[in-house]
Amino acid sequence: MSHESAELLLRGYHAFVAGDLDAIGTMLDPDVAWVAAGESDAILVSRDRVLDVLAERVEEEYHVVVERAIGLTDRVVVSMRFSRIELDLSDERPLQSRRSYLLGRWAAVVHTRDGRVVRVEEHPHLEAALEAAGLEGE
Repeated sequence: MSHESAELLLRGYHAFVAGDLDAIGTMLDPDVAWVAAGESDAILVSRDRVLDVLAERVEEEYHVVVERAIGLTDRVVVSMRFSRIELDLSDERPLQSRRSYLLGRWAAVVHTRDGRVVRVEEHPHLEAALEAAGLEGE
């Protein structure tokens, strides 16, 4: 088990929670590839594009919790849950009583090299990420 890859992921998580995109930028390879669940080709292929998406998520005030991180030699299998409050845009009152909550889960295999994230492969759930990493039944 590699603690280095898991520690890199957790440093990135803490930077995201703190809104420190500069710190996250130092953890991403300039040509990082980000593959969405169900896609075969990377849809985000640069540090700047990934940071743009993460900046949007920080702005949207997502609450993110790491549920599981399994460090391997050159990758981490991770499962997170996220949530945020979505206000009713038709309600102009400052303290709205009508609001909804967005809840979700996110799983991925995060590949690392030389202390940086080089590839993120999203999966529909933790079991699929474990299987992709060769860890079925863990």
